[in-house]
Amino acid sequence: MKDFRLFIDQQRQFYRSIVSINCPVLNNTVFFTSEGFTHLIYESNLMPRKLSEQYLKLINLKYVPTIVSKSTKIIEIRCGTRKIKGKIKNTIGYELVGFCGNKKIGVIVERVGFGKFTFKSVIPYYKRKKTKKLP
Repeated sequence: MKDFRLFIDQQRQFYRSIVSINCPVLNNTVFFTSEGFTHLIYESNLMPRKLSEQYLKLINLKYVPTIVSKSTKIIEIRCGTRKIKGKIKNTIGYELVGFCGNKKIGVIVERVGFGKFTFKSVIPYYKRKKTKKLP
């Protein structure tokens, strides 16, 4: 557990060093805020993710700058709303996908209202299940 805390701290230092990256497909700058790193550790309701899921997201964090700066296609766009500081705001999420070696990795970039583009999450596709669970 001590080693995992050290790993999280190392990844946090790496994340803080990024600050912002220009994304050609969005034709704008993507900012790396503390909210993005928090989302890697916690679910949207601020419940901690499983340690295996945290590790999977954090180990793939090193590929995010490359994917954001070299992506040429937006795979998916999701529109929604979110409550921020007591107000309902429109959000748009963009999914960028890239290959780093033989790994397919997705990066979620979010825009709230007409604000700046911010990093939201990283999704490693090579560990995802191929089948969908039925409700």
